[in-house]
Amino acid sequence: MPSFRVELPFLRGIYAAFEKQFMYLGLKISARKYVMNTLIFSFVLGVIAVFLGLTTFNLGIIFSIIAGISTIVGMIGAMYMLLDLSADGRGKKVESILPDALQLIASNIKSGLTTERALLMSARPEFGPLETELRRVSAKIYSGSPVEHAILEIPKHIKSTLLERTTWLLARGISSGGEIADLLMQLSHNLRKQLALQSEASASISIYVILIFFSAAFGGPALYAVSSFIVEVMTAQTGSTPAIDPGTIASAGSRFAGLSGFVSGKASIISPDFIVFFSQVMLFVGGVFASLILGAIATGKEKDGMKYLPVMLLVSFGLFFLIRAVMHAAFGPLLLNQ
Repeated sequence: MPSFRVELPFLRGIYAAFEKQFMYLGLKISARKYVMNTLIFSFVLGVIAVFLGLTTFNLGIIFSIIAGISTIVGMIGAMYMLLDLSADGRGKKVESILPDALQLIASNIKSGLTTERALLMSARPEFGPLETELRRVSAKIYSGSPVEHAILEIPKHIKSTLLERTTWLLARGISSGGEIADLLMQLSHNLRKQLALQSEASASISIYVILIFFSAAFGGPALYAVSSFIVEVMTAQTGSTPAIDPGTIASAGSRFAGLSGFVSGKASIISPDFIVFFSQVMLFVGGVFASLILGAIATGKEKDGMKYLPVMLLVSFGLFFLIRAVMHAAFGPLLLNQ
């Protein structure tokens, strides 16, 4: 009996994106199965979010559905971002040892080894993911593939712009008839200088990273915690104020007529629970944008700042609830005596 599979068109792009990340990470996992499991798990979390929005937070049907859809999209995006950051970390590890690897390959070629043999002998365990790629490239050269074509296969399995540019320059130099050993040594020297400049730049902007992290993880939560508690105190004081008959005020003259709606209690009062919920949403949004800014400042890539997000959210939410608990313990009688 032939198998029948329903597949939405937009899922193909998601499959391809996840499969590319698995290739960068060297994982032999079915992208289709991984995405479907993630979708099922995200859908369950979305249903839970809708249920909590209707029962616990009283957000209403529209906002609860929005929260559920946001949970599904956010879960899938978080899983992809986690794989993407892992691939970037793997690529940065290769970039840090790339000058040593190029120098070792050049030394092996100068000692009289052929290119494929030099690549194979340079595949050291301390090179991490690059070891596997050097062995793969040497195997392709042994099988008859041109050296420049085989070298260009390395960036397909390691996510690194620096590695991609280096292999492209190396392939162009080999195809134009240049000396491979001298070219490798020059590339190694230039890469060392570039990495040193990047380290100096990272050290010079560390003060900006500290200031942004402090303001998002400490300053914002403290302000939101204090302001939400002040709203609770003001709400309690307003609730204990005796009601005023609007008729007596309206009869005083037409100039007081506009106050009748306010003093009659018809004006909408924002509840403290809503203020606390709004503060938590703003802490999350502020943490996300602060993380993106940190990534843009530190490495020039906004997504690199997402590694700060878990720590920032943990510190900010923990400090928010801690300050509220301290203020309730210290000034709780102000609320109880109203």
